[in-house]
Amino acid sequence: MKLHFNDLAGSIAESKTPASGVSPGEVHVWSHKLRAEDSFFAHATRMLSEAELDKANKYHFEKDKKLYMAGHVFARNVIAHYTSLEPNELRFAQEGNMKPHLVDSPIKIKFNLSHSEELVLIAVGFDNDVGIDTEFIMDNFDTDGFAESNFHENELAEFRKLKGDEQADHFYKIWTLKEAFLKLTGEGINDHLRDIDFSGNKSSIKYPGGAPRDLWLCSWKRKDNYICSLASDRSEPKVRFFESSLVESLLNEDF
Repeated sequence: MKLHFNDLAGSIAESKTPASGVSPGEVHVWSHKLRAEDSFFAHATRMLSEAELDKANKYHFEKDKKLYMAGHVFARNVIAHYTSLEPNELRFAQEGNMKPHLVDSPIKIKFNLSHSEELVLIAVGFDNDVGIDTEFIMDNFDTDGFAESNFHENELAEFRKLKGDEQADHFYKIWTLKEAFLKLTGEGINDHLRDIDFSGNKSSIKYPGGAPRDLWLCSWKRKDNYICSLASDRSEPKVRFFESSLVESLLNEDF
């Protein structure tokens, strides 16, 4: 497998809603910051499925529950835009690897969702699969202990060379790359994190099933102190960024 690493200078959001349907060769990344009076959360009980609401109720902290519910309403509106279905008409099932996918959709798209603190990200792929992850940079997190337990020896060597903010940024970059890759494959967090090497120094990983393919990875840091990473099984897709305000108006339409 060939690995392609890219560091994006930033995530500049476009001001116009992308076209519905498919956009070959592209990956669209949508973002939403949770608010006190959040319009996506306000529509959760009438838009989410019973399964989604049941999962939301299992969260111990109210903030986590609210973020999950708002994020899934947001995701439904984003996906509905591409498929031209109503958000509450979307049906999801899980693949053998437990990764959700659309059922009975007029178009085929791939998607992945991540949330941390107040941020929700959704990645949408068209002729490629995607995985995305975001983490808020926490000052009091034990990055040293976590890296020792979960990083490949090459990743640890790079991590130890750095100090201060550079080390913290590098830690979250590696961590989000691992999560984005495992969400792309549908494996989720497992006991083999130390076998994955995203140091960039002769990195080599195994793709589930053994099928050879390109793996394209990119990372960026947001101004609000989040590190984000995207994984795609298509080499060098065009990444475009959009914010939740572009689909928020859909919440006021009857369905």
